[in-house]
Amino acid sequence: MMRSATNAGTYRLAVLLALLAAVACPRLAAAEIEFTPLTRAGHRTAISADLFIVYAFAERPKMGTVILKVQVYDKRGNKVTPIAIMGRSGMPSMPGHHDSGDVAFKLSRKKDYLLPVDVVMPGDWEVRLTFIKDGKAFFHGRVNFDV
Repeated sequence: MMRSATNAGTYRLAVLLALLAAVACPRLAAAEIEFTPLTRAGHRTAISADLFIVYAFAERPKMGTVILKVQVYDKRGNKVTPIAIMGRSGMPSMPGHHDSGDVAFKLSRKKDYLLPVDVVMPGDWEVRLTFIKDGKAFFHGRVNFDV
């Protein structure tokens, strides 16, 4: 009897440690990446030697779902779509709470990358953007806003 109780306790401890590792490790890895603050909405930000972006919200951020739009341009100012963009939204003042997880931007017919951001409470918000080309992340940026 005592032996099975010990095994059950050991099993519970192992499961708990595995869950904690699964939750903590992605956050630790994300914390090591430097996310560059993007310039103001509507202004250019270089993301590589060949590309720059301009971002804007479809409307002023407020409670509910707001759409973040990112446009990617080449050196000549032509709108291009050679990359994938992942976004992760949350509240920096409440790490882990209201975190969206990584979400892929959708590409519109107008060649705009779109990400819905669910703003569930007033306060400071951040969207972390990861730009990917040929399967590799090459730029990390962030957009901060208040509601």
